Amino acid sequence: MIKKAAKTLIPATILTIIGVAFSGQASALVDTPWGPDRTTFTWSNPATYATFNSITDNPQLGDERNFVRIREYKDGETYKDEVTLERGKTYEVYIYYHNNADAHDVGKTAIGIADGAAVKSTFPATVKKGEKAIANATIFASDTDPLEVWDGAYMVASEDLYLRYVPGTAIIHNGGELNGQSIGPDYLFGEGALLGYNKFSGILPGCNEYAGYITYQIFADAPDFNVEKSVISDSNIVKAGDEVTFKVRYENTGTMDQLNVVIRDILPDKLEYIAGSTLLYNNNFLDGKSVNDDIIAEAGMNIGDYAGGNGWAEIVYSAKVKDNAYCGDTITNSALISTTDGNKTAEANLAVNPEGCNPAPTSEELPSEIVNTGPLEIVLATIIILGIGGGGFYLYRTHHALKVVEDEVSGKKTN
Repeated sequence: MIKKAAKTLIPATILTIIGVAFSGQASALVDTPWGPDRTTFTWSNPATYATFNSITDNPQLGDERNFVRIREYKDGETYKDEVTLERGKTYEVYIYYHNNADAHDVGKTAIGIADGAAVKSTFPATVKKGEKAIANATIFASDTDPLEVWDGAYMVASEDLYLRYVPGTAIIHNGGELNGQSIGPDYLFGEGALLGYNKFSGILPGCNEYAGYITYQIFADAPDFNVEKSVISDSNIVKAGDEVTFKVRYENTGTMDQLNVVIRDILPDKLEYIAGSTLLYNNNFLDGKSVNDDIIAEAGMNIGDYAGGNGWAEIVYSAKVKDNAYCGDTITNSALISTTDGNKTAEANLAVNPEGCNPAPTSEELPSEIVNTGPLEIVLATIIILGIGGGGFYLYRTHHALKVVEDEVSGKKTN
């Protein structure tokens, strides 16, 4: 496989006009997703027909088969074969194009002119942590040999990321009137955007004079959020009958908007929600807004949409400590925040005051266990129940009658 050489990517005339920075000419070689295998040429011996990016010793580019690069978009960064993606950062993809037909012999004739010349590009919408993804580009025409060529640059994610095109950043750069013009993303990321020199005609003569490059930017998005729960009453030490106020704080700490965020409070058995007590604070309601009681509903309460990086909400509500909160109990109250990017929980604990609180019931105060009884005890119990229930019922009230029953139970027979 041919290796990519890390060399500058623009012919000298365009480099002078545009002033774009590139990596140095000496670097290690890396494998790249280029293709197809094709006849190659040199700067001193160009092609005798229209063909794209097949010169192996371009003075500025090196091997033109390596025509896609990428860099972090900031001052001093150079284009490379590979970058590590980080959340919240912008990256710029570079795509070089050059019809290699000999300018002196055939470059501006029907044989050397590329007709229907266009470029298209792709990049993944998501990249998993550690995954090596590719920003790819294909240059093609109706009369070149081969009809299309392609290459790509690698992107390695430091975490799970979403990639999105930055609107308005697809630009063509060349020495003609098209220099600096925008390219429609529907074309660039679709069936292809036409190339040209003074207009987007798809006509591209052979010669370094008509070479150029496309740039566009992508942004690395990552969803993330924090959830915290706290007690904002005077103390988290309570007793039965006390009212306690809780606060749940949600913050969108990622770079993506989170829509239809839902909160649900999961009350333990020893707390009772106080109806009408919930207030919502966020970017739009700095002074708080009274909301319904859906916070304790099974489906929770939708608290709205929150922008990446600065969206936040605080939900404040109250609950009453029930009579079954006993001395020494720890009461744990949980809140669940649900988003399209996952769920998180947070907890707040209350300690039941050992002084002045309800003591836990002793074993004597608990219902007695039913003792195991034999046949005689069952009969006697029946007699007592019937006696009480009948209000002076006389059945079995004599000693003799009772003895009969005892004998029958024990298997004896009385005459």
